[in-house]
Amino acid sequence: MKKVTGFVVVAVLLLAAAALAAPPARIPAMGRTVYSQMDANGDALVTVAEHAAFWQGRFKDIDADHDGKVTAAEFAAATKEFFGDMDADKDGKLVAKEYLAFWCGPKATVPDKVKASKKPRKLDADKNGQIGDDECIVFWQANFFDIDSNHDGKITTEEFLAAMSRRFKEIDKDRNGYVAIEEHTIFQAGQVK
Repeated sequence: MKKVTGFVVVAVLLLAAAALAAPPARIPAMGRTVYSQMDANGDALVTVAEHAAFWQGRFKDIDADHDGKVTAAEFAAATKEFFGDMDADKDGKLVAKEYLAFWCGPKATVPDKVKASKKPRKLDADKNGQIGDDECIVFWQANFFDIDSNHDGKITTEEFLAAMSRRFKEIDKDRNGYVAIEEHTIFQAGQVK
């Protein structure tokens, strides 16, 4: 009996040592959907506060040299990473299903045809402090339509990079060639309220 107990103890210790020696699994910054990352408490509901916290953290990720500002080059690198993460089938194009699932979660209901929206373009359109599924879909569907410049139902890498280059200029309110955290915060808050 002592031999069996000793063997079990040694086996458990070896397994524990192997687990400690293995490097921890690393989830890339954008490896999951943005929706799941924003939903910090996992209640399947993204609040305005969770949205703000996500983008504050994302600013720090984009700021590769950690100097407190995002340059056009840093923004472009993050844009390429975003595109790659959204492109679930890795075909170099985004369809509405990929795009909306990335931003609104896997339960996002994709309309048959993505079109411009006449509804308010705010994530929290009803101003209740939460970003509902319908609000998310309306907002990101309109965004998809805007980025898909030829309206063929697919966003190419080129269309996405061009749109995000325009977005960088929109966020850089003082036109000094970089985005400060304050500019980024104001822009993200403007999308919600």
